[in-house]
Amino acid sequence: MVDLILSILMTVNGAVDIELWVNKDEHIYSINENLEVFFRADQDCYVAIYDIEVGGEEFRLFPPDGDDGWVQGGQVYQLPGEGAEFDYLINGPPGVETIIACASTTPAPGLHDPDPDITCRTLEIYIQEPEPAKLRFISTPDDCRIYITEIMTDEIEYVGRAPRTVVIRPGEYIIELKRAGFHTLKRRITADPGDRRRIFVKLTPY
Repeated sequence: MVDLILSILMTVNGAVDIELWVNKDEHIYSINENLEVFFRADQDCYVAIYDIEVGGEEFRLFPPDGDDGWVQGGQVYQLPGEGAEFDYLINGPPGVETIIACASTTPAPGLHDPDPDITCRTLEIYIQEPEPAKLRFISTPDDCRIYITEIMTDEIEYVGRAPRTVVIRPGEYIIELKRAGFHTLKRRITADPGDRRRIFVKLTPY
């Protein structure tokens, strides 16, 4: 009985072990890809997850404001959680981003807390610039003016007149082709990394 009690006390008071992983085994992400973070502690404890971006800026991913970070041992937690109304989107710049999980039996384990009872696990993810997309615009009639709006930034750019080849970074765009005497054509497109595509458009006269 005494041995059993000692064994239980050692388990409860021992250092917390925590696992940390992401949704890509090779840890390599392109800009605009979704990042998912997973963790699991071996016992009930407090956990805090931090993200250090390429430029060195620190963000706390978990727990959310108003939560003490208490988790159950052996349970897998996902960030963002299921049903969350947001995603973690890799936005660059290219380089190495670091995710750190801190766990302890005392509340709010801090990233720079000197407490020796805090266990931290570090995981590096590698952000690379995605291969650009190359789109060839061909219009009827020709000589239409081409405008491209990047949906994520809402920035609009005039890129020239069709026929024309445009090199852009992957993402979602609104393209507009205009010519005097014709109805403007507007279309939403998705440009994937390494995309090589011809886009044919036909404008109708007034």
